[in-house]
Amino acid sequence: LKALLAYNAELYLEETKGPRHATEIARQTVRAGFDLIIVVGGDGTLNQVVNGIGEERIPLGIIGCGTGNDFAKVLGMPADPVAAVHQIMGGETQQVDLCRVNESYFVSSVGVGFDGEVAFHANQGFRWVRGKTAYLCSVFKTLLSYRSRRIKLTVDGLVMEFDSLLVAVTNSPTYGGGYKINPEARINDGLFDVCAVQYMSRPEILACLPLLLPGWHRNLKKVRMMKGRNITVESSQPFYYQLDGEVLTDKTLRFTLIPQALTVKGAKVEPV
Repeated sequence: LKALLAYNAELYLEETKGPRHATEIARQTVRAGFDLIIVVGGDGTLNQVVNGIGEERIPLGIIGCGTGNDFAKVLGMPADPVAAVHQIMGGETQQVDLCRVNESYFVSSVGVGFDGEVAFHANQGFRWVRGKTAYLCSVFKTLLSYRSRRIKLTVDGLVMEFDSLLVAVTNSPTYGGGYKINPEARINDGLFDVCAVQYMSRPEILACLPLLLPGWHRNLKKVRMMKGRNITVESSQPFYYQLDGEVLTDKTLRFTLIPQALTVKGAKVEPV
């Protein structure tokens, strides 16, 4: 707050008081005509704010201090909050892609199946650790209960049906606090990146985990990497999925992308 006051800006500070409160705060901010919204939190808090803004062009500044902070990192935001404030206030605005699944917006990632259950366990029991460690603890807990699921995946008209371990549809290259699930993803290229993994046994999953951090899993036979604009994931039974870390359930997910529709201030993003 002291760092912001140094810029002689008119400020209004509000803390979230419960689930989805950040979405309502963002809606009120848009109606009030503010010039900038600074979000202090993780990917989940940012997701709530983006769902309050929708496709309005009000700039966002992002200070990552949540569990994963994957989107703040891909924007090149410093981990130190004071340094992040200076980068936001002194930086230019840039446009990045805004993503939508069914009726909800998202900025970073959606993970179906194994990913969704990992996020569920992370939210339930591992809040005392952060980033990659929290993700890894949740992976081991999920290994004990996960079962294969038949998935129908459609990417720009290409239809695939398979017994899945996970399907990750992302805007940014990392999730889970830094795991490079889609290493070639760009947040401003107008495309989703998709990682589709066929079902694996527990020993196979354990063997592949070390490959996920550097992004080497993309060379495995059971892994398929794709890019697309219009994507659908369907199953006959409800599945868990994570939306920027929030856990939800559904049987059908329809993805659309609005290119260059989200305005961020202070980000260091290379042009396409």
